[in-house]
Amino acid sequence: CQGPTQAETITGVVNHGQVKKFPIVVYIDEVQGLTSAPPVSHPEMDQKNKEFTPRVLPVSVGSTVNFLNGDTIKHNVMSPDNERFDLGNAPPAKMLSYTFNNPGVYTMLCRVHPEMIGYVVVVNTPYFGVTDRKGNFRIENVPPGRYRLRLWGEKLKPAQLSKNFPVTVEGGKGASAEIKP
Repeated sequence: CQGPTQAETITGVVNHGQVKKFPIVVYIDEVQGLTSAPPVSHPEMDQKNKEFTPRVLPVSVGSTVNFLNGDTIKHNVMSPDNERFDLGNAPPAKMLSYTFNNPGVYTMLCRVHPEMIGYVVVVNTPYFGVTDRKGNFRIENVPPGRYRLRLWGEKLKPAQLSKNFPVTVEGGKGASAEIKP
């Protein structure tokens, strides 16, 4: 990323009844003048015990995600959303990869086990975090400035997903936010 060298942290809490069971992604929607390269490291989503782990994985546009089959049985990796892809079946311990070039929410499915579901949330900036079971989140390495926070969660309604939450990040102080979708 190019821009100010000073980096701060946004900490906060999302007050929503479902946060204990369903994580919520908190992210900065856009940053004026941001130029960033895709991350060098590849985030990973495992398939273990017939579940996608983590269930929700936020990444920035251009990220390559590695999908590992950590089970002792065959799995498939596919998404019917946005770019629509099917990486095929993977035997145990095999890894498949996919590069996400467009922002949006990708529902991750397994054709072999239709009960499996996960989500890759692709955002335009590298500034995002995921709530813990108490609703707490952290967004790190944010340059000082005024931003709009957005949310994504599988149990949030369209009106909640369309809301913006203003936050001002101050140099040497960071920012905190209490979000009530």
